[in-house]
Amino acid sequence: MTTPRMPSLFHLSWPIFIDLGMHFATIMINTAMVGMISVDAVAELTVGNQVFDLGFILFNFINIGVAVVTAQSLGNGNLRMVRRVIHMGLGLNLIWGVIVAIAVFASAGFIVEVMNVPPEIADSSRNYMRIISLCFIPESLCLCCGQVLRGYGRTRDPMYISMLMNLITMFLNAVFLFGLFHAPKMGVEGVALSTLIGRLICVGIIYKLMLKRTRIRVIHRFLFVIKLKILRQILSVGLPGAGENLSWHLQFMVMTAVVSSLGAIALATHGIYFQMEMLMTIWSISIGTGTEILVAHYAGAMKLKLAYRQLLRSVKIGFLITLVIAATVPLFTGRLFFSCFTDSKEVIALASHIFLLTVIMEPGNVLNIIIINSLRAIGDTKFPVIMAVISMWGVSVPVGTFLALHCGMGLLGVWIGFCADMWTRGIAMLIRWKTKAWVKHAVAYYRKNFE
Repeated sequence: MTTPRMPSLFHLSWPIFIDLGMHFATIMINTAMVGMISVDAVAELTVGNQVFDLGFILFNFINIGVAVVTAQSLGNGNLRMVRRVIHMGLGLNLIWGVIVAIAVFASAGFIVEVMNVPPEIADSSRNYMRIISLCFIPESLCLCCGQVLRGYGRTRDPMYISMLMNLITMFLNAVFLFGLFHAPKMGVEGVALSTLIGRLICVGIIYKLMLKRTRIRVIHRFLFVIKLKILRQILSVGLPGAGENLSWHLQFMVMTAVVSSLGAIALATHGIYFQMEMLMTIWSISIGTGTEILVAHYAGAMKLKLAYRQLLRSVKIGFLITLVIAATVPLFTGRLFFSCFTDSKEVIALASHIFLLTVIMEPGNVLNIIIINSLRAIGDTKFPVIMAVISMWGVSVPVGTFLALHCGMGLLGVWIGFCADMWTRGIAMLIRWKTKAWVKHAVAYYRKNFE
């Protein structure tokens, strides 16, 4: 087994873009197809979809670390460590997936109650969440295999698997929602079942593909053998990285509870706009992930000047692309996107107030996504999570709550709070990188793990 040569940023990023698009498309396909039934059915999915995204973040406690340490080890030429990282990653994800699935399944009723879901849709929301929780076990393993493949520069393989997964989900949605082939019409519960079946099929495929691409033979009895040094290395990257994502998701769920108090129309609008906002960030996430892979390789080889220049080049590309995309939202793409989910004039009218804010908000988000990924890749992991806690809970939540409830701005006030947080953190991350305050952390990380 030889160390693979890394492709360019473009060749790394475009498959990640499509792969991420397919991941977000799972929820968007579910929402769009359910929207053909009623607006209330869309609201029934909103909380469950956020819990599904929360599970994705929880698995990144491990998988962010798996991806970065794999890339660093390949850059350093340490193939023995790569084998150990893959074994530990699979074992840890299997354990963690089971724990999260059981926890969400058992607490589905409590989550629905805490999130202030309207009584008329509470039962369906709870049932959807319980079925979707079973996806967490195959999802955790899919994510692990995908991150290993990305660490090897094989970003196209996870893309193909995500495409297949969504085709399966879309087909089964049609079967269970509309009763094709004489199947029972199961409503939102059928949507959850479609998502589960798609992941069960694809986890076996991506596992076999990972074995073929990496040429590593997985020995099952070694999956649960824990090497403390490697575990610390994975978690030193994964815990702060996923912790930042977890903090964002928790504050988003808090603000969703605020939106829920505004009624089902506001909640449905919030859920659909969130899907659009996530779709717009795919460019930044894909460029950020491609940059992270390259920077991790440079860090493993201690080529820090190359890492510095690569990040700034990636930020310029991501900023320009996102600005162009965001500018189209108030012009025409915002209404076009919402029309794919619902024909409710109330929902579209409420969302139109947020469309102009998108032009201001998204460029700030670019700075966070791309720079945080690269800080994580070189071992400077604490600063992003500290800033996340300070800004999200000190800016986003109080500003959004105050504007929404006390100033009567409703849903628009909530998203102004998110915008203020994105720019606060984005400027802090850019200053961190430009001043090279991260260099000492990169050197210390290298000496600890590779010398």
